[in-house]
Amino acid sequence: MSASGARISTESVPKIGEEIRFDLLDDDGERLATGLARVVWVDVARGMGIAFLALGIDGVLIATLGVQADTSKLAPPPLPGTVGGPPPLPGEHILSAADDDVDLDETAPQIEPLAVRRTGMIIGIDLGTTNTCASYVEDGRAKIIPGRTGSNTIPSMITFDPDGSFHVGQRAADRQILYPLRTVYGSKRLVGRTYRAEIAADLQEHFAYPLAEAEGQRFGARIDDAVISMDMIASRILEEVASTAEAHLGVPVEAAVITVPAYFSEVQREAVRRAAAEAKIVVHRIVNEPTAAAVAYGHKQTKKARVAVWDFGGGTFDFSVVDLSEGQLEVLATGGDNFVGGSDFDDLIASHLLVEFQRAEGLELDPDPQQIARLREVAEVAKRALSVQTEYVAELAEFTREPTRTLRVEVTRKRFDEITANLVLRTVHIAREVMSAAKLTPKDIDDVLLVGGSTRVPAVQNAVASLFERRPSKRINPDEAVALGAALLADEIGSANAPTLLDILPMSVGYGTARLLFVPIVMRNSRLPITREVTVDADLLGSVSMPLFQGESGDVSRNEYLCSVMVEDRELQDGGRVTFRLSFDEHCVMAVDARDARTNRAVVTRLDRTRGLDDILSDLGKAEAGERPATAKPSADFAVEPDPWKLPTSPLGKVLGKLFKLLGR
Repeated sequence: MSASGARISTESVPKIGEEIRFDLLDDDGERLATGLARVVWVDVARGMGIAFLALGIDGVLIATLGVQADTSKLAPPPLPGTVGGPPPLPGEHILSAADDDVDLDETAPQIEPLAVRRTGMIIGIDLGTTNTCASYVEDGRAKIIPGRTGSNTIPSMITFDPDGSFHVGQRAADRQILYPLRTVYGSKRLVGRTYRAEIAADLQEHFAYPLAEAEGQRFGARIDDAVISMDMIASRILEEVASTAEAHLGVPVEAAVITVPAYFSEVQREAVRRAAAEAKIVVHRIVNEPTAAAVAYGHKQTKKARVAVWDFGGGTFDFSVVDLSEGQLEVLATGGDNFVGGSDFDDLIASHLLVEFQRAEGLELDPDPQQIARLREVAEVAKRALSVQTEYVAELAEFTREPTRTLRVEVTRKRFDEITANLVLRTVHIAREVMSAAKLTPKDIDDVLLVGGSTRVPAVQNAVASLFERRPSKRINPDEAVALGAALLADEIGSANAPTLLDILPMSVGYGTARLLFVPIVMRNSRLPITREVTVDADLLGSVSMPLFQGESGDVSRNEYLCSVMVEDRELQDGGRVTFRLSFDEHCVMAVDARDARTNRAVVTRLDRTRGLDDILSDLGKAEAGERPATAKPSADFAVEPDPWKLPTSPLGKVLGKLFKLLGR
């Protein structure tokens, strides 16, 4: 770097004249300074040059450089060896200078824009709650990559042995009954989410292993005396997928397009990016699952169509409306629930089997972890069987030992439908709300695409047919559609034929203020990319702390905490105001910068997640109501939504709660 410019890493290709924020790191990765710069030249193949505008330490501006760079003298140097990197995580700024003496092995890119094509193999990965599926393209056709046992999916599970070793995928699934408290499943539901004790208590009934707080206020699984973060679980699963793909393809897998539920928050998407980085996978794009399925559905289709994607998987439900035209996919609206999925069907069936067994045998039974795992396993078998037949007899030999009893319960499809009716109704409610938000009716939809294994349940298919007054499409495999679409997107990266994806923000992003009120800045269903501003007061010392949340509740405590945007600048003392600018690019990656509202001078921001969320909420609850309110752009209408639907606590869930209390977890 020099006084007139420098080469640094970015997660997307900037434009000449665009201002970017950066961190200056030492050899140990410690942050030396934070600054603002203007892009003065860009070459996709070689990198870019910048001119410094401002430099600060610990949020205090120490220099305003304002170098007027002569761009004609800043031609790209020969083969500069540009280095990419993931966008900074909240509280973890990771942006490295790409000088010629940088160790490229240590600063290998993890996220690259669609315009940059690497030479190695790129695959599509459907990172699922219960199963993960990968795909690649050969001779223009997307194909599923089989798992180690030959199946088309890999169980999203990991089992930890007492000696510290672990098993991923099918090997973990095979050990689940033997080690129910050591086998982690369903981690995708909690990846990246901010841990809160009361939320963990409510969610515990969905998990047979104890939930706990991991580093960085994240959710994790307690295994013995250690807490394994859900982010790390996702990383191990992605490692297994890449390793399996390499064994099948015979070539290294360097990069991927990874899919997530459309209703994933910003911190959850960042967690998936971080997990991929840990697994040494370059992420070209995080794509919403319904969007990827629409790509598979409309690949090489020239006819325009408006498609509703009913994505009902093992752990999540998403509903999106997508307009398809030649070379373009435009998402009109989306919504979902990350706690409605096939595993919830399994829990309700397992609870039914337990109740019926106790009634038939006249027993009062609190099942142990092994019995719970066996109940869940046979419940899943029953669910699959009742999707193709009208009755099924669930049987578990020697389910109890003292006295020795075999569980044998007949379940009819009619009874199955009654047990799970609320789950199906929840998905219909979401679909109606999404279409209403987009001012659409079922008659505006040309076709309905079923995605996810749970759409094989006849009651789900009947509910979809009833809502849209037509039978849904079955032209693609619901288990494979998302992975196939991701592979098609991966294959077309950098080509002239790559489809244009016009996506939207799935949930509103805003900040918390007095009385725990949520003030939206960027509204749900906003077209990406998008930039919005909000102006807030600095305190007497020139400091601002603005906690950001994502969700649709008017109560910030019910939304997902993202981070706190921090500014400390002495020039803001005595009545200063700061204008924050929130930007989301086409990948739904968030960036924040700030300016002095009076002088338009750039000020240094810091994204922080070190302070406890409970302390932040406590301060918001105590804030004085008479403070001057912030002015947000736009001041769009924001309706406080009702409490989310709460699934009924099953007998099995109550048993889990009692079990972990006895274990002292």
